[in-house]
Amino acid sequence: MNALALSRSRRFLPVVIVLLACTGAWGTDEAKRSMDIDKGVLDEIHLKVERIAGGVPVVIRKFGTENADLGTAAKGSESQVRAVQEIKEMAPDLLTKQIESSLKEEGIFPDVLGQGDAPVSPKALIIEGRFVLIDPGSRAKRYFAGFGAGKSGIGVEGKVLNAAGEVLAEFKHRKHSGIGIAGGDYFKFLSDDTKDVGKDIAKFMGLWAAGKSLKD
Repeated sequence: MNALALSRSRRFLPVVIVLLACTGAWGTDEAKRSMDIDKGVLDEIHLKVERIAGGVPVVIRKFGTENADLGTAAKGSESQVRAVQEIKEMAPDLLTKQIESSLKEEGIFPDVLGQGDAPVSPKALIIEGRFVLIDPGSRAKRYFAGFGAGKSGIGVEGKVLNAAGEVLAEFKHRKHSGIGIAGGDYFKFLSDDTKDVGKDIAKFMGLWAAGKSLKD
């Protein structure tokens, strides 16, 4: 290489370095965005791995209801308070059973275990979390106002872990009900919302294992 060519190569080297740095940063941001999904099959999904294996055992730990936002029941009527008390006792089992049945229906995870079942396979996936919202809404608003007013709501936050306890994904999700005869029954709305959350969590697991899009 002659002196002129060497001089030119040195002149363009900083430009090449800057372009490579920008391309690398863009690629990192794109990768991060693909692992963080908003308003997809679940409201929020934050993946730590791109894909999980299907056909492995899944352990479902019961979601706790402590410190959940009680919405209108915090200062509500006796019927609202009673419905929330009942659903707080039943929702953990209701959610677990719905996730289990939906996972088995999909056929990708045929071996689903409760948290008390042992031993846990080293290949197992674990779903755990908590209820963050148990809101009976307002029957009167649903009846008189309509158009989504007075909706009930169940919200959860959860994680998917491997058997070693490493977090593979984090998620948040809510479901609402707002239509029912004479404003609907508080307990039925909350139980239906809980089941719908379970169905969506199972759908998320199935799509993730199949390598399909998690966007709605």
